[in-house]
Amino acid sequence: MKFLNVGKLVNTHGIKGEVRLISSFKYKDKVFIPKFKVYIGSSKEEFEIERYRKHKNFDMITLVGYDNINDVLKYKGLNVYVNK
Repeated sequence: MKFLNVGKLVNTHGIKGEVRLISSFKYKDKVFIPKFKVYIGSSKEEFEIERYRKHKNFDMITLVGYDNINDVLKYKGLNVYVNK
């Protein structure tokens, strides 16, 4: 698979496992949709998007099965990729 960098997870938001993403990716409306697969970190660990919303200058995503801040804290600072 070939991967395309779509942003970076810069922080968490709240206690429900939502993560803040900085992205200048042009086609966010096609990528950040429910059930879309994203890959995080250099190991390209696969995740599925549950929810997406805009908040100020950030893109907020919630990953399926990750509903606690402690579950997503280890991904802070990692890049997010999609399958090209």
